[in-house]
Amino acid sequence: MFWFFIGIFFANLLLGLMQAQVWLVILVNLVIFLVSMFKSFYPVLFEKDPDKIMSFMKKSKQPQFQFYYYFFNDQLDEAEDKLHKIKSPFYQKLNHVNLLGKRKQYDEAEEMARGLKDNMYKWYSLAGIAIEQGNRESYRNYKEKVRNPFYRRLLELEEMVHDGKKEMVLAELESMIPNLRGLKLLSVIQYKQDLLKRNED
Repeated sequence: MFWFFIGIFFANLLLGLMQAQVWLVILVNLVIFLVSMFKSFYPVLFEKDPDKIMSFMKKSKQPQFQFYYYFFNDQLDEAEDKLHKIKSPFYQKLNHVNLLGKRKQYDEAEEMARGLKDNMYKWYSLAGIAIEQGNRESYRNYKEKVRNPFYRRLLELEEMVHDGKKEMVLAELESMIPNLRGLKLLSVIQYKQDLLKRNED
């Protein structure tokens, strides 16, 4: 962020010395802003190296990314400590739902998820909780509302796991990994690791 403001300052200073037109000043500032935002979010959206994503989140000062870092490392107490620092009430609650689900506190997770505003993440969360609770009817109803093909497929894979098809699911997850980026990549890697742990149990 420091270098962002330095860049803005010198760009505007140079444009001022050149007596540039207002539209050019606005355009340059917009480009600098967009480049800065792209750089800030690139790892969690487009990076294909899991280690680089984790390193970015570990160093990030944004509570949301800090939460993800601890969550994906199964450091759930540390992740919980970051929850109240997340500024967005929606993402704070959604991440709390994920944390409760990770701890297998499904009744509490369901109650909290019902309080989310209606969107894909709410239905995805409730569908995932329902299948863990063995409520296939609710699972199917919620799954129908999940339009995103990636998240819908994850639900279907979990359904396959509950139907005793773990090995097929593990094989599909392995084939998905090279084509994923950012947080989706980390999600699938962790899901695969969780399934392997279930196999050990």
